[in-house]
Amino acid sequence: MAEVVQEVQRAEKDAKAITEEAEETRAEILRDANSKAEELVKESRETALEKKKSEIKQFEKELDEKKEELLEEAEESAQEFREKASGNSEKALTFLMEEFEDEFLG
Repeated sequence: MAEVVQEVQRAEKDAKAITEEAEETRAEILRDANSKAEELVKESRETALEKKKSEIKQFEKELDEKKEELLEEAEESAQEFREKASGNSEKALTFLMEEFEDEFLG
């Protein structure tokens, strides 16, 4: 009978040791999983930030190109207006000279 009691006590002791070891293993697995999850979140944030920076840089480049294109178009239009205005000034001067000549000289 004493042997049975000792065996039950040993079994309880073994069960307790197995339970404690399982709990330690579970806690270690949870710590590792949390650590890996935090690292993945950190990497994801860094990747997203780098992608965001890259997209902003590309967008700024496209804006600069569009700005240059618009400036070139505006300069071409301004040059056309200057040329037309210059031609109109010559026509106006010629017209005024002709009118002056007709009125006063002729």
